[in-house]
Amino acid sequence: MTPPPRTPQQRRQDALNRLEHDVDAWVATADEEGGTPYLIPLSFLWDGGTLLVSTPASSPTGRNLRGTGKVRLGIGPTRDLVLIEGTVRPLAATELTGGLGDAFAAKTGFDPRELTTSYLYFRIEPQRLQAWREANELTDRDLMRDGTWVVPDTEGAEGREAGPSEPEYPVRPVGRVESPLTDRAGAPKQGDEGAPAARIVFRPELREAAADLRVGEEVVLLTWLHQGSRDVLSVHPRGNTDRPRQGVFSTRSPDRPNPIGLHTVTITDVEDDGDAITVSGLEAIDGTPVLDVKPVLRATAER
Repeated sequence: MTPPPRTPQQRRQDALNRLEHDVDAWVATADEEGGTPYLIPLSFLWDGGTLLVSTPASSPTGRNLRGTGKVRLGIGPTRDLVLIEGTVRPLAATELTGGLGDAFAAKTGFDPRELTTSYLYFRIEPQRLQAWREANELTDRDLMRDGTWVVPDTEGAEGREAGPSEPEYPVRPVGRVESPLTDRAGAPKQGDEGAPAARIVFRPELREAAADLRVGEEVVLLTWLHQGSRDVLSVHPRGNTDRPRQGVFSTRSPDRPNPIGLHTVTITDVEDDGDAITVSGLEAIDGTPVLDVKPVLRATAER
């Protein structure tokens, strides 16, 4: 069942969420003289307005980026895609300011400054940004043109009543899901319905928080169901139109105002470096942001 199209404002919010929390992108460049295309995956850092990537200065991608000053990036799976066309500025490591090099290393897991190969950084300024999931979102998929957002960042203009501003509570994921499940439509509804094992990869700076997780323990994962539609208030449970619609607060639907997922899983492996754990039966798809990990309490003494 194809979910309903998101509003343009929701697409913008979801695109920004993917830029903030995804780690890798497909980077397409072309040779300056002959236009020969070249495609590689690169890790990136999003700073709220531009993307930072790094690659060897002498590599085909490095040469193409310096030669043409243009790039195209694809972020996310084909059914939740953010496509960016941007202009490029090369930067030496000495030109990075404000802890940008450290932030890049923390986000991507590697530090080009520590390598013997000569790397350059490249700052990418988006000029055009498109985002869509299914065919019903191809219309109006342009969210940015000529470096300017064409979609407002709130839905106030779309009919929400004006009123006092509501407080915001920013949440930064502690990690992400790595799973063979890549498509929401093909994922089981619940973990006990044939969901595979999955890795939870933590941000490197949070190793200490995961230090006491043990094999065999049951934990609750809180995730951000990033493909959920936040403007949905009622659904047919499990997508079954034979069942009457219910308010989403009475269902486990991923489509809801705040698409937070709750998953009770068992830890089956803890990696020695503390960067990741493997859990059984997780229905969340690949790339799902993980917000928190909490133990399952079985007795008062455990509290």
